Amino acid sequence: MPSILIINPNSSQSVTHGLKDILDPPHDFTFKFFTCPSTGPDSINDYTTGTLSAAACLPALLPVLDQHDGFLVACFSDHALVNILREHTNRPVMGIFQAAILHSLSLNMSVGLPDTGKFAIVTTGSQWEPVLDQAVGRYVPANTFVGTFGTGLGVLELHQADTSLVNERIAQATLAALDKGATVICLGCAGMAGMEDVISSVAPHVKVVDGVVAGCEILVGLVRTYYD
Repeated sequence: MPSILIINPNSSQSVTHGLKDILDPPHDFTFKFFTCPSTGPDSINDYTTGTLSAAACLPALLPVLDQHDGFLVACFSDHALVNILREHTNRPVMGIFQAAILHSLSLNMSVGLPDTGKFAIVTTGSQWEPVLDQAVGRYVPANTFVGTFGTGLGVLELHQADTSLVNERIAQATLAALDKGATVICLGCAGMAGMEDVISSVAPHVKVVDGVVAGCEILVGLVRTYYD
């Protein structure tokens, strides 16, 4: 049975548990989970911690690459581990950042909005706004994207802070994205997996993309079609 390895590149087991809670593999696939060793950062907040997490993960991942058929890097950034793993395996490797972009563009095209539909990212701290804006610009035209909107919360705060505060911050960021014309909103952090309802409660007409779910669906399709 084909296996997809979902990689949490930070060392917080709570993030991995959150991914397990929302993912249900197809009947003919298995999903396995990997958490960055404790030598890596417990959250990824910038280029530095992203690089450190890739360095901590790689030695533990190399021995198991031949045990899986696809790999999902569950960090919503242009994470170095995506391209690093592609150097070491001919199996498909996807980041949730790239998966969310692909899914968002496909959604707008499927409902007849290829020219007017735009996507946005709702993420954690404000430091991610310019980083993700620049990263999106490396993949898609500017006229498909309205920007990144931070909640001011860290990835661990999403599950440790008061729920009402988390929901309020996500709702505020969502409304800011809507004001800029967003028709699709991406959950811009692996720690936000499963929080679609918060956005839907204030924007029921907007499509919400969870990059973790989107990435698994893309990888399953790739393995079935090209790598089986």
